[in-house]
Amino acid sequence: MKRLRAGSVVRWLWLAMIGVVITFPVYVTVVTALLPQSDVAAGRLIPVPTRLTSANLSEALTSAPLARQYAVSVAVTALQSSAQLITAALAAYALVFPRWRGRAVVFAIVLATLAIPGESLVIPNFELATALGLRDTLLGIVIPYLAAGYAVFLLRQAFLALPREAWEAARLDGCGDLRALLHVVLPMARPQLVTAAMWCALSAWNGYFWPLLITDSPDRRTIQVGLAQLVVEEATTPVVIYAGTLLVILPTLLLVLLGQRFLVRGLASRVTV
Repeated sequence: MKRLRAGSVVRWLWLAMIGVVITFPVYVTVVTALLPQSDVAAGRLIPVPTRLTSANLSEALTSAPLARQYAVSVAVTALQSSAQLITAALAAYALVFPRWRGRAVVFAIVLATLAIPGESLVIPNFELATALGLRDTLLGIVIPYLAAGYAVFLLRQAFLALPREAWEAARLDGCGDLRALLHVVLPMARPQLVTAAMWCALSAWNGYFWPLLITDSPDRRTIQVGLAQLVVEEATTPVVIYAGTLLVILPTLLLVLLGQRFLVRGLASRVTV
């Protein structure tokens, strides 16, 4: 019993230390972004929220076109994640439920795409987007990422864990493939679907290199690119930089907090090969 208790104490201390290491940068960012410049100039290692102000957030939004870039990032995230979820759900359904030759080969090709470095596809994607006249457009940012191999893999694993009898019963009742997917398969795989949606949304929101490369106008770039511009323009005003960083990480924090229950259930689901 003593050994068990000692092990529990060590485990909880280890988890607490990891939690402090993870949350400390977030705490510093949030508090510093809301502190007046005079309080930050004091040079404290751990900022104390004695006085809070929203002036830094307003200045960050006006120092660069962050408001416009914020709207662009929201649009990119919505379009890109929706397209990836639709293509992933359709592909995963085709790889699991219908019986056809070559499913294993197609799935191997999907897995192989996960091993391709994204940097090796930049030049072909850039030439294609330029040839289609999509440079410096919202569609040009989204079009190379309409499908994602990891989302297909995640939903395929989720569909494999579902009872096949439910799908067969739906087909016997006259449901077509699309109706069976929407009304039978996806509702049963809701936690994994939410996990895939969160992954797609976070990937789209945090995109930096491709939006920087394919866009020229500042007001058509995403918030990640705008934050880098803000760092250059406000190098002598750290509170404004922290405020811009807070604006960038706030949606991701809210997304993870709101979907935490589904995220844990989705990642803890059984993996089938």
